[in-house]
Amino acid sequence: MKETPANKSIFRFLQERLPGYFLVDEPLSRHTWYRIGGPADFLVYPKDEDSLIDLCVLCKRLDVNTYVIGKGANLLASDRGFEGVALNLERSFRCICREGESLRVGAGLTLEELILWCERNQLGGLEGLSGIPATLGGALCMNAGAGASEIGNVVNEVKLIDAQLQPRAVDAERIGFGYRAAPGLQETIILECRMNLHSEHEEVLRDARLARITERASKQPLEFPSCGSVFKRPKEGYAGQLIEKAGLKGLRHGNAMISDKHAGFIVNLGGAPAADVLFLIRKIQQTVSTLFGVPLEPEVKLVGFD
Repeated sequence: MKETPANKSIFRFLQERLPGYFLVDEPLSRHTWYRIGGPADFLVYPKDEDSLIDLCVLCKRLDVNTYVIGKGANLLASDRGFEGVALNLERSFRCICREGESLRVGAGLTLEELILWCERNQLGGLEGLSGIPATLGGALCMNAGAGASEIGNVVNEVKLIDAQLQPRAVDAERIGFGYRAAPGLQETIILECRMNLHSEHEEVLRDARLARITERASKQPLEFPSCGSVFKRPKEGYAGQLIEKAGLKGLRHGNAMISDKHAGFIVNLGGAPAADVLFLIRKIQQTVSTLFGVPLEPEVKLVGFD
């Protein structure tokens, strides 16, 4: 952490308002699925909505960056880290409140926890998302999905902190859920959402969950750290197929490699810096664009880069 007046002010605030809930100079490699990333000046676990807003207001006044990292499954963090406050809501924003076949769920709960809860309580609608490593907030922000299943399909309303740092509720239509996109949720901090599910037998949900997890394991290189699919699906074809057709499958740069199991993944073979992964991302984009005229848009979020 740089000894700046802004950082000193944030440190004092955290000591006074969030004792025991923050870390200083915390390596993001400990909090991302890639196992990559330098230190964040602060990693903060806000204890409630009020303290989260107060912290964000202070950061905005001091011109300090903030970023919600969730489970870090869809992030590539810079080797030099993140200058600012990284936020994680997994400790406190974890409510599940049932109202018939509707749920109100906190953004810090993981999809896995939520899916298992729904299974035990015989509520269907989320089982197609089994195996996706994300908090609910992260899943909403990118409209996480697999095949025809997308989390936006079941969302009724999202409570968030908007760009003006005001809490408000936004209904699903105004969010504009699309393929791996939720335009109305960008530049916000998601607090919770309401979703509409349906009754289903527990064994049916369990079978569907296990089948989805088995399918993912058979097709994806889960034995190595990665961010999942690096690119969004282009308008024509699939990113993995284009990358393989371009002859890039299995290409290695340092300790990062375009997976030889699924070319849509870039894996960390062990100790790879972010620079190795970023090199392969740029190599793929350039090659696929040159050969096929197809621009590939990253699905992975870059944190701490210029």
